[in-house]
Amino acid sequence: ATVGYNQTFSLTTPNGAQVTEVRWIRLGSVTHAFDFGQRANTLNFSRTATGVDVTAPASPNLAPPGYYQLFILNRNDVPSPGQIIRIQ
Repeated sequence: ATVGYNQTFSLTTPNGAQVTEVRWIRLGSVTHAFDFGQRANTLNFSRTATGVDVTAPASPNLAPPGYYQLFILNRNDVPSPGQIIRIQ
């Protein structure tokens, strides 16, 4: 899936009422021992009848273009299986 900056997108989950946080982590690109592109963002979301609507970061300053692994966390801070998503 691909999203744009400041775009709202939907995630379907049967446990939408239990979602407390939506996060994504930029996929690594290690050169030698450092990953200068490493990022983790907490995303704004709202609950819906079928899951959550998530808003992508507003600009490339907050999340550089590329691929991220997206997780939703429940009230026990247990993450869902990750989904790869691209922002551009």
